[in-house]
Amino acid sequence: MHRQKEGKIYPNKSTGRDRMNLIEIINNGQDIKSTNYWQIKHAQKGFCYLSINAGCFRLLVPPGVEHAIKEMQTAQEVIITRGPWPNQNRDDALEILFEDHSESPYVLHIVPEQVDRMPSPKDQDLVGKPHKWNFSIWTEKGKVLNQLCRFRAGLNLPCMQPWGK
Repeated sequence: MHRQKEGKIYPNKSTGRDRMNLIEIINNGQDIKSTNYWQIKHAQKGFCYLSINAGCFRLLVPPGVEHAIKEMQTAQEVIITRGPWPNQNRDDALEILFEDHSESPYVLHIVPEQVDRMPSPKDQDLVGKPHKWNFSIWTEKGKVLNQLCRFRAGLNLPCMQPWGK
């Protein structure tokens, strides 16, 4: 069963504090009031960035990747899985699955350099319980998607499994 329309959008491993340049985000609860993300070199190269605040995963999508938003918007829910990504020699990464219940939902894999803080295992949703998280997509023009979201830990990425599987 093929379950993948993947955007391979992640920077190379880096060391030091310049992980993706210094990104400033001014929050208004779950919303982003302003950010300098759109001006940094990684955004200009097409790398997405994930920010977490007030119970919301916020995906910042640069202009070079905005074409993928149409597929992301087909999701009925977003499932974020954290785990090792052996195929890319990564001990830690996130998979963002835009679950539309098709055989090939859109999926995006990102690495810790693309996240302001990685969610912890205690932040996981529980099967049979209501969603704990929201998810939004942001472009330079503003918010373009707001969706329910689930977070879980996985044994390995890619996971690409529906919630509860």
